[in-house]
Amino acid sequence: MTIIHIITSLGIGGAEKLLVNVVNEQVKQHSVHIIYLKPIKDLVPVLDANIKVKQIPLNFLTVSRLKKYYKTVKPTVIHTHLGHADLLGIWSARNQKANIFCTMHNIYFKKNFLDAIFFKCYTYLFLKISKNCKVISISKSVEEHVLKKLKLPQNRSFLLYNAIPNSIKAYKTTKNKTINLLFIGRLEKQKSIPTFLKAIYQLKQQQNVNITATIVGDGSLKKELETLAKKLQIKHLVNFVGKQEDTNPFYNNAGIFILPSIWEGFGIVLLEAFRAKVPIIASNIEGPSELINHNVNGLLFEPENHIELANHILLLINNSSLRERLAQKGFSTFTEKFQINTYVKKLNELYEHF
Repeated sequence: MTIIHIITSLGIGGAEKLLVNVVNEQVKQHSVHIIYLKPIKDLVPVLDANIKVKQIPLNFLTVSRLKKYYKTVKPTVIHTHLGHADLLGIWSARNQKANIFCTMHNIYFKKNFLDAIFFKCYTYLFLKISKNCKVISISKSVEEHVLKKLKLPQNRSFLLYNAIPNSIKAYKTTKNKTINLLFIGRLEKQKSIPTFLKAIYQLKQQQNVNITATIVGDGSLKKELETLAKKLQIKHLVNFVGKQEDTNPFYNNAGIFILPSIWEGFGIVLLEAFRAKVPIIASNIEGPSELINHNVNGLLFEPENHIELANHILLLINNSSLRERLAQKGFSTFTEKFQINTYVKKLNELYEHF
């Protein structure tokens, strides 16, 4: 097969990481192309050298340039990822003979009036242009969103959970007396990092609690979060390290992984923590709650409840056997259900049969 993937950018994010993992596996058997629209290419260096990568700028010529590329390549499959790429990719492919797929990577969460208007416009346009498109959801919560909010027919909806490679060595949690708490993700409202910082402040009030925190990622709230850490007098405990291409060393040094999001389509970082044998504490929301069985392969807390988060962290600090048990169960969850070679096999079957 000749497969073209279209994505908004190749920055460091969950959807982008999934795509990189998928194409690096697909290219072993197929001709694979990636088109990205915005000039953000952090993940290009980790792509297999046999993948054809091209940027088509996001402007009024995007659709015509995409059509020209299709004419040259003659794809079997056109597969889009994320908002701009979905709309422009599907629209430009509407008269192509190729099978058209779209992966939905997140759920809609009403943040404000403008977001609500944008989503209504997106829904209207998507339904108008996507009649020949099959939609893959990365979790049950995303699929429910697709069926109810986007009103997609059931026969064009498919569930395929995210996955990652098993090629990285599974790390053990650190044996240091100081427990390092790790967050990896965008520094945006969705991730609710103030909840994490307030939990650290709460723990700071306890005697004999030795913790540090590492926050990996960048975003519009970085300065605001650094100011909050200073205000809470925990700046000396929290290390903001910015965006990192290789996050594996951070998992290696982590004692506990924290995901405090208020909404999440899936959370590919949870799979990375499972693989690295780092115990997880995550908010009890759609997406993460499909991966984590409370007190079996991780702990869940109510969103934005920093007291409950602090209590869960303290429980794991004081109970090394529980940390080890959760880490081992998490690793088993990953190896049994979320390996990329199995994912790509199922994806290729969808390409061929639908």
